Amino acid sequence: MKFKKWIIPNYDHKSVSYLSENLNVSPTLAKLLIHRNLDTKEKADTFLKKDFAAFHSPFLIKDIEIGVKLLISAINNKEKILIWGDYDVDGVTSVTVLLKYILSVGGICDYYIPVRDDDGYGINPKVLKEYADKGFSLLITVDSGITAVKEVHYAKNDLNMRVIITDHHECQSILPSADAVINPKRHDCPYPFKELAGVGVVFKFITALDMMLFHTSAITASKRLSKLYSDFVAIGTIADVMPITDENRVIVNNGLKSLENPKNKGLCALIHESGIDLSDTNKKKISSSTIGFVLAPRINAAGRMGTSKIAVDLFMTESHEEAANLAAELTRINKERQVMENEILVSALEKVHTQCDIENDKVLILTDDDWHHGIIGIVSSRITEKYNLPSVLISFKNMTGNEEIGKGSARSVKGMSLVEALSDSAHLLEKFGGHTLAAGLSIKRSALTDFKKRMNDFARNNLDEQSLIKTLDIDCELSSFDASVELVSELSYLAPFGLSNPVPLFCTKNMKVLNVIEIGNKKHTKLLLEKDGILHTALIFGTPASSLHIFEGDIIDVAFNLDVNVFKNQQLLQFIVRDIRPAKRERDIIEQHLYIYDKMINDDSFTIISDNIPKRFEFAQVYNTLRYLFQTQEDGKKAELYLPALVKTINRNFNCEIPLFKVLIILDVLSVSNLIDLRYNDELNRTLKGITQSSQSNKILIEETDIIKKLYSKVH
Repeated sequence: MKFKKWIIPNYDHKSVSYLSENLNVSPTLAKLLIHRNLDTKEKADTFLKKDFAAFHSPFLIKDIEIGVKLLISAINNKEKILIWGDYDVDGVTSVTVLLKYILSVGGICDYYIPVRDDDGYGINPKVLKEYADKGFSLLITVDSGITAVKEVHYAKNDLNMRVIITDHHECQSILPSADAVINPKRHDCPYPFKELAGVGVVFKFITALDMMLFHTSAITASKRLSKLYSDFVAIGTIADVMPITDENRVIVNNGLKSLENPKNKGLCALIHESGIDLSDTNKKKISSSTIGFVLAPRINAAGRMGTSKIAVDLFMTESHEEAANLAAELTRINKERQVMENEILVSALEKVHTQCDIENDKVLILTDDDWHHGIIGIVSSRITEKYNLPSVLISFKNMTGNEEIGKGSARSVKGMSLVEALSDSAHLLEKFGGHTLAAGLSIKRSALTDFKKRMNDFARNNLDEQSLIKTLDIDCELSSFDASVELVSELSYLAPFGLSNPVPLFCTKNMKVLNVIEIGNKKHTKLLLEKDGILHTALIFGTPASSLHIFEGDIIDVAFNLDVNVFKNQQLLQFIVRDIRPAKRERDIIEQHLYIYDKMINDDSFTIISDNIPKRFEFAQVYNTLRYLFQTQEDGKKAELYLPALVKTINRNFNCEIPLFKVLIILDVLSVSNLIDLRYNDELNRTLKGITQSSQSNKILIEETDIIKKLYSKVH
C-alpha cells in the first residue's frame, strides 16, 4: 500500500521523567527534547538557552587566520577588493554582510554576482579580468568558489590577484589553489560545526576579522556583529535549508528577534511589501516559515529571473523611496517567477511519461530546449517530492552549436548523495557542485544518454526500496487530553524551527470523523474530530474535501502540528493536518483485500469461491459510479480515484456491499475491454482519463472476458 510510513518513536519512561522533573517541563516537551538527541539536562539546557556560549572560536576554521590577515592588509593598503557571490538568497545575504562590514572599517570594495543566463554558475574569467583591469587585486568568494580550480588558477597566475574562498558547499578531491580556502567542510578542517550556511561562514570570517582589528574576544565580537547582521545571516541560513542546530540556532534566534524591529531600510520595505504588519507588538510576526515562504522567494526571484543586483541594492540603500521601489520590483519579479514555475511544472510532469521509464527509472532526468535556467531547481524539487525519486532537470535554452551545453538542477532523496552521484558521472559533465540533496551541473547534449544510464545505475546500487518509501517522522503520539493551548505555549521553547529542529509533529490514532466541511472557496477542509469524548478541530490547507476521500463516521489516524487561533480574544486549539490515514483496523482490511485480489488474479493454485467473482449487476454499479464521477469533474478530463473511498461511494449509492477486491477485478475487466481509460498510479490510486458511454452496440459479455473466464476456471 502507498500510505506514508509513520515512524513513531518509543520513549523510555524513566528518561522522560528524569528530563521532565529536572527541567520543570511537561513529559511531552521532554519527549521532544529526547527525540532531538537532547537527552541530558546539560544538552537540553544549552539548547533551550540559545546564548552565545554555544559559539565556537572562528579561528578553528582552517585558513581563516590567513584570510583575515590578507583582508586587513588590503584594507590598510587601500587595495580594491572584489566580492564574488552567488545568485541565491544565501549568496545575496553573504555579499550584503561582507560588503557592509568591509565598507564600515574603511575598505574599498565592490561586488559581483553572476547573471545566471549570461555567466552561468561560479566565477566567470572574462568578468574577472574586467575587474582586474580596473585595479582590483583581492578576490573574495562567498557561498561559492570551492570547485573553481581552473578559475582560481587563472586569477592568481594570469591576473596576479590574491584569492580568498569562503564557501560551505561539499569539497571535491582537489581544492582551488587560493591563498585561503575557508570552508568548514574541508576534510582537514577541525571546526566542530560543519553545517554553516555560506552567510554563516562569512559571519565567522568577519567575527575573526573583528577580533583581530579591535582585539576583542569571540563572544564580544559575535554579540556586536549579531546586532548588526544577524537578520541577514538568519535569512540566508533558513533560505538555504541549513540545520537549525548548534551555532545556527543562536544565529537564527537572534536574527528573528532583529526582524521583529528591523533597522535596515531595505528589509523594512521588503517586509512591508510582503504584506507583513509589524505594528502589532503583542503578536510575533516573523518566523522561520515567514522567511522560507514569504521573504526568501522574493529575494531569490531576482537571481532566478535576471540579476541579484536588485536584491543587494535593496539591502544597501539608505533611501526609503529607493527601498520601496526595489521591494516592489522584487515582488513583481516573484509573481512572474510563480507563473513560469507552474508552466514548467506542467511541462515536466508530461515529460516524466515520455522521457522516463516511470516503472524502472530510479532517477528522473528531464530535458527541454526552452525551460528557464533559474526556475528548474524549484521544479526539480516538486518532481522529487511528487515521485519520491531523485530528479535532474536540464535546460538547453539559448544554446547553439554541435556541442550544446545544457544547465541542470538536481534534487535527491534521503539515501542518495548527489555529490557522490555526480562525481561518479564527472567524466560526462562540464561542471557540477552542490550539496547532498541539491546540486547544479552543466552537460553536453551528446552526453545525455550515457549520463542517464550512469545516474540510474548509481541509484540502483545505492538506493534500496526502503529509501523510496515515503516516511513521516512523528515526534510523539499525543493523547486527546495532552493536546492543549498550554502545550502550544510550551512548544515555543523549542523555536526557532527548521531543518533538524522541525515544528513538532504529533499523531493521534483512532479519531472519529464527526463532520467534513469545505472552507475557503472549497480549497481547504475543516474536520471535526472526536476521541475519548474530547472534540478537536483540524484544518487541512490546500486540499478540498472532495479529494480527501473521508466520510463522516470514519475512524482515522491524524498527523498534525498544533496551533492556536485567537478569535474574539479567545484562544482556540486547532490541528494543522500533515497526513491522514485509515485507522489500523481499516488498513488491515485493505491489506487483506489486496492479498485476496492478488491471489485470485495471479495464483493458479488459489481456490476461488464463485460468490467472490463479480456479477453483472456489480459491474453496472461500478461503471455507473465511474461515469458519474468522471462527468462531474470540473475539467471534464480525468478523475482521481482512491479505491477504498470509491468502494464506500458505490456501496453508499447503491446500498450494497461490494468488497474492494471485487472492485479491483471489475476495474481490470472494464479497462481491458476499453470501456474505461485508466492509468495505474499505485495499488490504491488510479486516474480515470476517459470513459466510453455504454450503448447496446458496445455492450460486452462480462462472462466471456478472459479475466472472468480464468477466475471461473479456478472455482472448486
